[in-house]
Amino acid sequence: MSLIRTILGFVILVILIHAALVYVGVRRAANTVTEAIYSLGVLLESPAALFINAVPDIQQYLNPNSFFAVALTAVGLYLILYLLLGVGKKN
Repeated sequence: MSLIRTILGFVILVILIHAALVYVGVRRAANTVTEAIYSLGVLLESPAALFINAVPDIQQYLNPNSFFAVALTAVGLYLILYLLLGVGKKN
């Protein structure tokens, strides 16, 4: 269980780094690391974009075409999964 939570923590970190790189304005092809972060970021944010597009009531609050809305929604969804995996943990 802790391995899955660790992976989810890294997923959240990659999405936040991706959002920070876009905010700062670093080009995608700056080097190999940024290319990997951009590729992983797009891949990991796709479930949030699908979620926003699938639920019409959310679209009045979140713009599905906004990069930061999709990225922060993805972080929120992965954070909820991270927290739910730790709820039933026995000591």
